[in-house]
Amino acid sequence: MMSNPRKRDPKKIAVIDPELCFGAFACGICQVACPVEDCIIEEKDANDRWVCAVRVDKCIGCGLCVTLGNPTAPQPRDFGCPADYDAINMAEFNEVLEAVKDESAGEDFRAETVS
Repeated sequence: MMSNPRKRDPKKIAVIDPELCFGAFACGICQVACPVEDCIIEEKDANDRWVCAVRVDKCIGCGLCVTLGNPTAPQPRDFGCPADYDAINMAEFNEVLEAVKDESAGEDFRAETVS
Protein backbone atom coordinates (compact mmCIF):
# COMPACT_ATOMS: atom_id res chain seq x y z
CA MET A 1 0.00 0.00 0.00
CA MET A 2 1.47 3.35 -1.07
CA SER A 3 1.22 6.19 1.43
CA ASN A 4 3.73 8.65 -0.04
CA PRO A 5 2.49 11.75 -1.90
CA ARG A 6 2.46 11.26 -5.66
CA LYS A 7 5.39 12.73 -7.56
CA ARG A 8 3.38 14.26 -10.41
CA ASP A 9 -0.21 14.59 -11.56
CA PRO A 10 -1.46 11.60 -13.55
CA LYS A 11 -2.84 11.96 -17.09
CA LYS A 12 -6.06 10.19 -16.07
CA ILE A 13 -7.71 9.33 -12.78
CA ALA A 14 -10.53 7.05 -11.71
CA VAL A 15 -14.02 8.53 -11.38
CA ILE A 16 -16.84 6.62 -9.67
CA ASP A 17 -20.43 7.18 -10.75
CA PRO A 18 -22.41 7.15 -7.47
CA GLU A 19 -25.57 6.11 -9.33
CA LEU A 20 -23.87 2.88 -10.46
CA CYS A 21 -21.82 2.18 -7.30
CA PHE A 22 -23.46 -0.59 -5.29
CA GLY A 23 -22.12 0.87 -2.07
CA ALA A 24 -19.00 0.84 -0.01
CA PHE A 25 -20.25 -1.61 2.61
CA ALA A 26 -21.81 -4.06 0.15
CA CYS A 27 -18.89 -4.20 -2.27
CA GLY A 28 -15.63 -2.29 -1.73
CA ILE A 29 -13.71 -4.25 -4.37
CA CYS A 30 -12.30 -1.00 -5.76
CA GLN A 31 -10.84 -0.18 -2.34
CA VAL A 32 -9.14 -3.56 -2.18
CA ALA A 33 -7.76 -3.20 -5.73
CA CYS A 34 -6.36 0.31 -5.14
CA PRO A 35 -2.65 0.38 -4.21
CA VAL A 36 -2.87 3.89 -2.68
CA GLU A 37 -3.82 4.26 0.97
CA ASP A 38 -7.06 6.22 1.53
CA CYS A 39 -7.49 7.00 -2.18
CA ILE A 40 -10.95 5.44 -2.45
CA ILE A 41 -13.12 6.50 0.45
CA GLU A 42 -16.74 6.10 1.53
CA GLU A 43 -19.05 9.10 1.40
CA LYS A 44 -22.79 9.72 1.28
CA ASP A 45 -24.33 10.40 -2.12
CA ALA A 46 -27.31 12.64 -2.95
CA ASN A 47 -29.65 9.80 -1.86
CA ASP A 48 -27.92 9.41 1.52
CA ARG A 49 -26.37 6.05 0.49
CA TRP A 50 -22.77 5.25 1.39
CA VAL A 51 -20.85 4.87 -1.89
CA CYS A 52 -17.19 4.88 -2.88
CA ALA A 53 -15.47 8.02 -4.12
CA VAL A 54 -11.96 8.66 -5.45
CA ARG A 55 -9.84 11.39 -3.87
CA VAL A 56 -8.49 13.53 -6.70
CA ASP A 57 -5.42 14.43 -4.67
CA LYS A 58 -4.44 10.77 -4.13
CA CYS A 59 -5.29 8.85 -7.33
CA ILE A 60 -2.22 7.87 -9.37
CA GLY A 61 -4.21 6.78 -12.43
CA CYS A 62 -3.23 3.11 -12.37
CA GLY A 63 -6.76 1.93 -13.26
CA LEU A 64 -6.60 -1.17 -11.07
CA CYS A 65 -10.08 -0.37 -9.72
CA VAL A 66 -11.76 -0.16 -13.15
CA THR A 67 -14.00 -3.02 -14.34
CA LEU A 68 -12.37 -5.82 -16.29
CA GLY A 69 -13.03 -5.23 -19.98
CA ASN A 70 -13.82 -1.50 -19.55
CA PRO A 71 -12.22 0.32 -22.51
CA THR A 72 -10.95 3.16 -20.29
CA ALA A 73 -8.78 0.80 -18.23
CA PRO A 74 -5.09 1.48 -18.90
CA GLN A 75 -3.77 -2.01 -18.20
CA PRO A 76 -4.80 -5.63 -17.68
CA ARG A 77 -5.39 -6.71 -14.08
CA ASP A 78 -6.87 -9.53 -12.03
CA PHE A 79 -10.02 -7.82 -10.75
CA GLY A 80 -11.76 -4.47 -10.35
CA CYS A 81 -15.25 -3.01 -10.04
CA PRO A 82 -17.77 -5.80 -10.79
CA ALA A 83 -18.88 -5.82 -14.44
CA ASP A 84 -22.57 -5.68 -13.51
CA TYR A 85 -21.93 -2.31 -11.77
CA ASP A 86 -19.20 -0.89 -14.08
CA ALA A 87 -19.25 2.25 -11.91
CA ILE A 88 -15.66 3.38 -12.53
CA ASN A 89 -14.12 5.04 -15.57
CA MET A 90 -10.81 6.71 -16.16
CA ALA A 91 -11.10 10.40 -17.04
CA GLU A 92 -8.63 13.13 -17.98
CA PHE A 93 -7.10 14.51 -14.78
CA ASN A 94 -7.38 18.17 -15.83
CA GLU A 95 -11.07 17.77 -16.74
CA VAL A 96 -11.85 16.18 -13.37
CA LEU A 97 -9.89 18.89 -11.55
CA GLU A 98 -11.86 21.63 -13.34
CA ALA A 99 -15.17 19.90 -12.58
CA VAL A 100 -14.25 19.65 -8.89
CA LYS A 101 -13.24 23.33 -8.81
CA ASP A 102 -16.50 24.35 -10.52
CA GLU A 103 -18.53 22.26 -8.08
CA SER A 104 -16.68 23.78 -5.11
CA ALA A 105 -17.22 27.30 -6.45
CA GLY A 106 -20.93 26.56 -6.77
CA GLU A 107 -21.09 25.32 -3.18
CA ASP A 108 -19.27 28.46 -1.98
CA PHE A 109 -21.70 30.61 -3.96
CA ARG A 110 -24.73 28.78 -2.52
CA ALA A 111 -23.35 29.15 1.02
CA GLU A 112 -22.88 32.91 0.50
CA THR A 113 -26.41 33.42 -0.85
CA VAL A 114 -28.02 31.41 1.96
CA SER A 115 -26.20 33.30 4.76
